[in-house]
Amino acid sequence: MTMADVATATGLSEGSLYNYVPSKRELAIRVAERWFSAQAEELDQTLSAVEHPRDQITLLVQRHIAMILEQPELFLMWIREVRATDAYLTSSSRDIFRSYTGLLRTVLGKAQTARTIETDMSDDMVRDMIYGGAEHVAWTAIVQKRTKKLNIADAAKKLGRTYWRALKVSTTTEDSTDERLARIEAKLDRLS
Repeated sequence: MTMADVATATGLSEGSLYNYVPSKRELAIRVAERWFSAQAEELDQTLSAVEHPRDQITLLVQRHIAMILEQPELFLMWIREVRATDAYLTSSSRDIFRSYTGLLRTVLGKAQTARTIETDMSDDMVRDMIYGGAEHVAWTAIVQKRTKKLNIADAAKKLGRTYWRALKVSTTTEDSTDERLARIEAKLDRLS
């Protein structure tokens, strides 16, 4: 799409369009920022209605997959034109993305404070694991042209459960597991 196409679609002359944005790249960044910001705001409101952190993680995964599948070109533009630039680390785009991923950080922080989850991974690694897994599911569906066949809710539920099991605090201690294994071994020894 050219700036002339954008100007035509908006009913402006190409020259007038340049009064608002200096380049096609800047326009792409503004569109992507507005879209991602709207996604974060909508998700924040929806997330507040969900109580259990496991369900909140599942909701975040579901919305992330759906967001990519609903607007794959826009998400790809976000990755290519916004996040993959040298200026990203000091940009307003990074702040927008941090508010989006901050929703997950808040969920995880509350769960850690309540001692319902624990992990040796950094917050960044947990974020990358969760959002990265969701992105991989979405992109695989796009590349394999099976987006209509993908049951987003089911995929999110399975990913959410898997992440929760990986992060939740174990209800049994290492010692009790070792003790159970010793009892099983003793029974097996008696049988042979």
